Amino acid sequence: MKNKHIYNITLTALFTALVIIGSRIYVGTHDTFRFHLGNSMCLLSAFLLSPVYAGLASGIGSMLFDILFYPFGLGCLVTFVTKFVMGYVAGIIFTKFKNTVVSGTIGEIAYIILYALKTYVERRYITGLPIEATIPILLGKVGASIVNAIVAIIVSNILFHMLSKLYKKNSF
Repeated sequence: MKNKHIYNITLTALFTALVIIGSRIYVGTHDTFRFHLGNSMCLLSAFLLSPVYAGLASGIGSMLFDILFYPFGLGCLVTFVTKFVMGYVAGIIFTKFKNTVVSGTIGEIAYIILYALKTYVERRYITGLPIEATIPILLGKVGASIVNAIVAIIVSNILFHMLSKLYKKNSF
C-alpha cells in the first residue's frame, strides 16, 4: 500500500507539471481569445488518477502557472479552486461511468460556471463596472472557455485512448 501511495503522489506531480506545460502551449493572446492545452492535461489526469489526485494536479498546476507567468496575487487561489473542481468532478464522473466525453464535459461545465462567477464578481463588484459593461466581457470569456473546453475534451480523449493501454499495463 505504501508503494501505491508513492506512485499516486509521483503521478500527481507529473500531471501537475503537464498542466503547467500544457497551459503554456496556447493559441491566441492572453488578453483576448486564448485556448491552451492545460485543461486537456487536467482532464487527462481525471481519467488516469483518482478524483482527489486529479483535482490536486489540476489545481496546483494551474495555480503554479498563474504564479510563474501571470502573477495576480490572490487570483491564483481562485484558479486553484476552479481547476481543482474541474479535475475532481471529471474524476468522480469518470470513476462512476468510465466515459471520457461525459466526464470531461461535466468537469468543464463545472469549471466554466465557476470561472463565469469569478469573472462576474471581479468585473462587477471589484472593478465596479456597470452591468452593461460586465455582460459583454462575461460572454466573451465564457465563449472562449467553451472553445477551450471543446479542445480540451477532444485532446484529452485522444491522449487517453493512446495512453490507457500503456498506463494499465504498468499500473500497480
